[in-house]
Amino acid sequence: MDIKSILGIIGLVITLGGMMVTVGGVLNRVEVLEARSAPDIKPIVADIAINKGEIAVLKAKIDEIKARSDNPLQQ
Repeated sequence: MDIKSILGIIGLVITLGGMMVTVGGVLNRVEVLEARSAPDIKPIVADIAINKGEIAVLKAKIDEIKARSDNPLQQ
């Protein structure tokens, strides 16, 4: 074997080793992502429901104010 063949084999081994390390890192990241759980959104849903109720009340008040201001006899 001459020096070119030996260096070629060493280069190939180093390249394959680097690829294995990269694949291992990617698999590790995928495992970390899979282990995460979804956040609890029940409090946010409850807040949205409360906000919707408050918006409905405010819309009713606005409609009442509009009705009063549209009626010229009521001052």
